[in-house]
Amino acid sequence: MPLTPEEEKRLREQIRKELEERERRARESKQKEEEERQRRLEERLRLKIREEEEERFYTEKGYVKYINHRGGVEWITPEEAKAREERRRKKKPSRHRSSHRRRKWMRLLVNAGLVLVALMVFAFLYKYNFTRGPVFGKVLVVTDIPGAQIYLDGMEMKGFTPDTLLRVKTGVHYISVYKEGYSAWPPMQRVAVGKSKLTEVRFKLRGLAPMGEVIIETDRSPFQLFIDGVPHPMEGPVLKVPVGYHVFTVVKKGFLARPLYHRVLVEEGKTQTLNFTFQPVAEYGYLRVSSNESQAWVYIDNQFSGFKANHQWIPVEPGIYDVRVRKNGFQVSPDYETVNILPGELQSLVFDLQPVEDFREINIRTQEPGAAVILNGEWLPFVTPLMQFRISAGDHFLNFMRNGKLYSATDVHIDSRKITAGELYFRF
Repeated sequence: MPLTPEEEKRLREQIRKELEERERRARESKQKEEEERQRRLEERLRLKIREEEEERFYTEKGYVKYINHRGGVEWITPEEAKAREERRRKKKPSRHRSSHRRRKWMRLLVNAGLVLVALMVFAFLYKYNFTRGPVFGKVLVVTDIPGAQIYLDGMEMKGFTPDTLLRVKTGVHYISVYKEGYSAWPPMQRVAVGKSKLTEVRFKLRGLAPMGEVIIETDRSPFQLFIDGVPHPMEGPVLKVPVGYHVFTVVKKGFLARPLYHRVLVEEGKTQTLNFTFQPVAEYGYLRVSSNESQAWVYIDNQFSGFKANHQWIPVEPGIYDVRVRKNGFQVSPDYETVNILPGELQSLVFDLQPVEDFREINIRTQEPGAAVILNGEWLPFVTPLMQFRISAGDHFLNFMRNGKLYSATDVHIDSRKITAGELYFRF
């Protein structure tokens, strides 16, 4: 039966209170994270200032840094440092020390003899043993449309076509490729990899999905284009892209792109123009994020980066950042990593994602139905209202899109374990 006006009013007040409480908790959590990050930065600065001031203080007084026999640092006068060095050179070893030194040399000689004998035995066995360990070759995988994921014997590889697989064991292997919106021909190829030889495998990609057109406009060229976190060549001003939601990112050495990315809906028979501006930066570093699930998206300080955890270098301004990798249905280890990006430095992070069995069922509603749902950077094949959706326990990032407009410029950070009444409601 329909709700009475009083019941509807109470329900709306309850939902409003829950939303306000959730917003308050999110604000407090963000404030705590910022305070902790600031505290760590201040500790590093204090330590650095202490070391600099200590060195300046003793240097001004004419002292020099001296490493004693225990490995500790002392500040002493140059005369005392010289005297200590003289004593070290002139100091005669005691009888006990001489005996200890002789035993040490005897052990070294015996060990060297044993190692030499072992090497000779190994060389003999390696030369005459025909059941030696595996040897390797290389496989070059090429597609007529670059950017396809490579699979070796059913295992996902790190690179995208065109790419060379190194250290592939000799023998028979099966190679396949995958790219969204395309089918590969042939679907799979059987190759025989020879010792220290390069084997080339070629695939043709045929478009399955309806295609739309996208034009990338920038104020500088050339640049590297990424579509859905995968590198894509720029062979002309107009890109043919499968219909659907996609993320476009651009990278140019010595510059940072603004905006960081574009999230758009590509429609059949329509052309969209995406504009990027490259801002020159004097100092920047690189962050490379890897994981065993290369389709997981990377978040930097809870902000969507437009890159996936597939070994690509991400240009980042110097600073301290919390880096996360998220994918629904997986538990990430570690939960996040804090890194200090220095100018010109290359930082690498590795995350491990394992399937989980702990799920929650939630309802996701928007003020107006029909909004596309984006969870952890991935567009779901559903629109709101989304009922009894299974989401893994833990924190996630949520957003919506309708008519080319996002609900929020930054994804909304949620914790599925703290969702009251199993329902999320957004005024969108």
